[in-house]
Amino acid sequence: MKKTVCIYPEDPTTVFLLPLYEHICTNMQAIGIHNDTTEEDDSLDKIYAEIQDAECVVFLGHGTSQLLYGSNCANVVFEKNNCDLLFNKRLLLLSCNSDQFIKNYKLADAAGFGFLPTSLDDARLTRQIHGITVEHIEKKDVGYYNFALVNAFIRSLSETTLHDFHLFKEKLKFNISGEIVQCLLKKEAPNYRTVADELYYVYKDMIVS
Repeated sequence: MKKTVCIYPEDPTTVFLLPLYEHICTNMQAIGIHNDTTEEDDSLDKIYAEIQDAECVVFLGHGTSQLLYGSNCANVVFEKNNCDLLFNKRLLLLSCNSDQFIKNYKLADAAGFGFLPTSLDDARLTRQIHGITVEHIEKKDVGYYNFALVNAFIRSLSETTLHDFHLFKEKLKFNISGEIVQCLLKKEAPNYRTVADELYYVYKDMIVS
């Protein structure tokens, strides 16, 4: 069986991703690495050892155009000096600016995303994303966005789409569109128009290399 590893650094800002992590581990028989990387001295060594013979690596966490972080952004998991560990592997990177990370390190067979406003801190610090003002959004808005994001990913990700990112992108477009419709119809988020607009950019910014 081809090996899939799902890396999920644990911290309060990524807890909403737990259902997606469990879906990947259960339905795709992925080997899960779910821990607080700031508390276990050998946590990074475990990650590096486990991905050596992996065909596919899924990363659920924090990122920038140059780095993929561990818990609370306190330690770096992948960066310029060790990104060769990711070469020749299928990569699904669900983190902010992983689209640029993929481009910067010329990673092939990879899927990444743009900026994802998954916390109030993200919104307050960034203030405007995709030309949309987000500094006014509330906790309930972020919660709705995160819930819709995870729902769309769970519905889109399967053994088949994990091995065909172009198909995954089409499935994600369909399922995100459904979440946008529900957001606009139900109006459960105080700033539902802003939430719907940012959900649109989840698949709009997605790249497949």
